Amino acid sequence: MKREYVYIALAALLLPILMRTLWFYRGAVERPEIATPDFASFAIPEAPISENANNEDVERMGGVVIIDQTHGNQFNMAEITAFTSAIQQRGGKIETLNDSFSLESQLKRAKAFISISPTLPFAALETQALQNFAERGGRILVFTDANRNLITIDFVSGNPIALGDANAANSLLNVFDITVNNDYLYNTQENEGNFRNVLFDEFGKNELTFGLQEIALYGAHSVESASGLILLASSETTRSSINDAHNPNQGGAALSADGNVAAFGDFTFLSSPYSAYTDNTTFISNLADFALKGNQTVTLQNFPYLFTEKTAHIYITPDLNKNTDLITALSGLQSAMRLLNVEMRFVDEIPSASDSIIIGTFSLDEDTQEIVNRFDVEFNGAIQTVEFGEVSASGMGLLLFEATHQGNRLVILAGSEDDVIALMGLVSGGSLNSCLTSDNVAVCSVGFGDDFGGGFFEETPTEEIPTEETPTTEETPTPSG
Repeated sequence: MKREYVYIALAALLLPILMRTLWFYRGAVERPEIATPDFASFAIPEAPISENANNEDVERMGGVVIIDQTHGNQFNMAEITAFTSAIQQRGGKIETLNDSFSLESQLKRAKAFISISPTLPFAALETQALQNFAERGGRILVFTDANRNLITIDFVSGNPIALGDANAANSLLNVFDITVNNDYLYNTQENEGNFRNVLFDEFGKNELTFGLQEIALYGAHSVESASGLILLASSETTRSSINDAHNPNQGGAALSADGNVAAFGDFTFLSSPYSAYTDNTTFISNLADFALKGNQTVTLQNFPYLFTEKTAHIYITPDLNKNTDLITALSGLQSAMRLLNVEMRFVDEIPSASDSIIIGTFSLDEDTQEIVNRFDVEFNGAIQTVEFGEVSASGMGLLLFEATHQGNRLVILAGSEDDVIALMGLVSGGSLNSCLTSDNVAVCSVGFGDDFGGGFFEETPTEEIPTEETPTTEETPTPSG
């Protein structure tokens, strides 16, 4: 009996399962073949490679280009090899700014200053030095990038803070009426493989955009300038991340009104392989030309970098004697000039068409007087200048400088031979810190008011002091004699 109960229990358990299986069974499953994409036929979209990369016939212009590395710049030199190579192909020399205190000194002999993705603001003195540099004709290029952020920690909350480069760049650019916005440009309809890789095909008319048909920027801030020129104008489908709207007054790059300062919302296009896409190669070539075409108007503010030729002709006026003291001073001047890659050549006449230095006293000969007259300087017992008014001539030296297409000329004058030698020592030292300076005239303290030697100033005759004769007592002869 017990075995029968077991069979009944098993039947009660298995029968419903069997009935359910038979009810829902539809036969063997036939799996249809699933269609898959033809991966072999897929091709990754790539930006068109520029074919205008022929740099064999570039003009060799030469000059120094300074690259900023003192403002927390978020880049390394290997990232901008395409740009630096283009500069060097044109004879340019790359120097880095590693100390903000040397900025003004390095700018004196530079053609361009480049700052890439700075995060530390420019100090007021730095901004003023760069503004003076641009006013003299130097070129300034500032590159930012929306993809570069400096991560810092809030000491109060401990939260990470991302610092972009727009604010630091604007601390310099605002004096030139250029603003980099703290945003990024995007275009979801027309782009180079990504909505943040924006294409530009509308350009402001300038040497920087010559020969361009299409440019690609990769994560770019928008740039604007009320008085300047938008170099890379964005299309109507390009938007700003600030308000998701198109602003025709904003673009990927802008140029200042004077044409010497350019700002860019991206610098990734300077890096490989992006430098070869679209017309970026041509754009980089234009940037190198722009940097090296900076041509400063040389003034005494550029001292000691006053001469552009390899040789400076030295004329010493006849009133100076080439004694040991003067020879020693000339030797010091020669050493200082050689450090500037300039050789000295002595001549008997003032050259008319070359770099030259004229050395003499205030007792001017006819030829030197003709040159001095061009500076509105007079000697009438004192030094009379337009820039500084009347200055005592005692212990003073005078530097006059003019830059012309025929050559640059420096005139070194003082009241006496000793003061001339002292002034030459100051010039050899490479600093005019003891001088009142303008663009073309400097009055320098070099002596202690010794007599002027050259005979130009009349000496006050000294009166002879009468001496009283001591009366002598005559001896009375005695009878003995």
